Amino acid sequence: MSPDEMDSEVNFMKTYSIMEWEKLTKLNNDRKSLNQKITLGLATREEFLKQIKTELNMLDTCQLKIEQELKENNTEYLDTEILTILSNRINDMYTTMFHLFPVVKTSLSEYIEFCSNNILFITRCSIMLDTLMLRYHSDPEVYLTAATYAFDDRNDIESARRYFAEGLKYHENCKNLYVEEFWVEVQHLEKTEGASLPIAIEKYRSLIKRFEGDIEFHFILLDRAIKLSAVRELQCNVVRDMVKKYSHSELMWQKLAKIHFDGFIYHKETEQLHYDKNYINGIRNCIKTYEDGLKENLPLQNKHKLWNFYIDHVIEIRKSYRMKKETIRNFMNETMERAFQEAHDNKALCKAEQYIYWADNTIQDYDKIMRNAVEVIKDDVDIWVNLITCYLNYDSLDMIIEAFQEGVRALQSKSLPLWKILIFYLGNTHPKLLQQLYHEGSHFPFPEINFIIRPEYLAWNVVHNGILSTRELFTKLRAIKPECKQLYMSMITFEQNQNSGITKLKTIRKLYNDVCNTFGDTDIEVWSECIRFECIHGSSNLVKEIFKASMRCLVKDLRSTMTEEFEKLKKEFLEYDPKDEGVIVINDDE
Repeated sequence: MSPDEMDSEVNFMKTYSIMEWEKLTKLNNDRKSLNQKITLGLATREEFLKQIKTELNMLDTCQLKIEQELKENNTEYLDTEILTILSNRINDMYTTMFHLFPVVKTSLSEYIEFCSNNILFITRCSIMLDTLMLRYHSDPEVYLTAATYAFDDRNDIESARRYFAEGLKYHENCKNLYVEEFWVEVQHLEKTEGASLPIAIEKYRSLIKRFEGDIEFHFILLDRAIKLSAVRELQCNVVRDMVKKYSHSELMWQKLAKIHFDGFIYHKETEQLHYDKNYINGIRNCIKTYEDGLKENLPLQNKHKLWNFYIDHVIEIRKSYRMKKETIRNFMNETMERAFQEAHDNKALCKAEQYIYWADNTIQDYDKIMRNAVEVIKDDVDIWVNLITCYLNYDSLDMIIEAFQEGVRALQSKSLPLWKILIFYLGNTHPKLLQQLYHEGSHFPFPEINFIIRPEYLAWNVVHNGILSTRELFTKLRAIKPECKQLYMSMITFEQNQNSGITKLKTIRKLYNDVCNTFGDTDIEVWSECIRFECIHGSSNLVKEIFKASMRCLVKDLRSTMTEEFEKLKKEFLEYDPKDEGVIVINDDE
């Protein structure tokens, strides 16, 4: 700063009590220190950013103070030279930083925002950007940020074009730069009411030539082109080229159907595009486009993909708010019936949710569609559940059993929902068959199933056949490999609940002994439950022995956790007296 500027700043700070003298002195010392480091080449980017932030805060404070003074004193004039001084200092700091260090997008964006907010005081932003954009920047977003600012904020299409050109000179494979450059031309075309069409068309032509065969890139250009209404001729060119170049692709037919749905109707015969506000016409043209595409000589795999695009879009339309009118509902109902049936006949319907939606929304027999579904998609749980549930409504045992057996064979380890459905149904309707089903489920060769069924079978048996029968059944079920921990824990619970609180100590100890020996190398819970049982019902003398046994049996990584658990149990039962529980202890089962 010049001496006059320094005097003006100090005078303003003192007059309006912006900053205490000590803080202002420190601020000036920090400024001097940074200037010295700049001179010596020792300044860092972080130091610049920190000082810029301080100066910005000062600028905001002064602006607020000036606004307050103007309002409170009802005056139209106040010396605002301080704002120019601070703004130019900040601008100079940004300029120096950009010359000393590589420009990054965040800093450039902050600088542009600063210039936009202080346009009355800063007039050199565009000059600065022109200078910066002539340099190489490793991040292409730097050029994009500058070009967007030039066009959006300064309405300077020529500068925006220059910045894009410089960026693409260094980043010739950056698709995003090409796309955003095209988007600026589209917006400019709208602003000039079509006057810049030759430039926009030329830019578009060069892009599709450069990225020839890149259908996704073509879609991106189309999405940008149809955002604005007054660029119809450009839009028509983009759609026409898409249809001609990619008619062999199912993705093109899906894209064309989608823009038809949005009201952009392309007539293949006349090669013209127009916008139709009537959403019903959009839906009809969308459906027709899918059906036209399916008539094309596409490879089978691609045609199946197009069928799925079609089906999913039909579902989307039928779920949308556009189904309010009866005419369109009737049209879409007819379309759904035809589309789903033809897709199934062409072996192109391959999603479970599509079959389920069809069955839920058709006038056809639900079970017929679900039968078709399980023939096509054999390993989907939801389809089998829906089929068996349908037969439950018919209360047809033969149909239910047949579907259950087919489903279990198809699903194997994923078939648990089917077992649960049939167990519930037989429990309410055919209890004599339930035991046979439990037996089969207990021996089903997948732990995902039999681990669940075995404890359930045991629980059912204790209710219906008593404890003696359940002990025999437990012996049979525990022999099935792999052994099931929950089976043991359930049996222990049943033994503890017998005879109004009489605990058969020897029987339960034997069960705990077996479960600890079987699972105790990796399972702390079985040891904890065993100790808890002895604390409540058994012998406190055995508790330490059980803990010692757990230390020998558990893998090394779990021993410290078991020690912590044992300490918790000791605190829990420190003052516990088993005699107070009212439990009759029988030392053996004789």
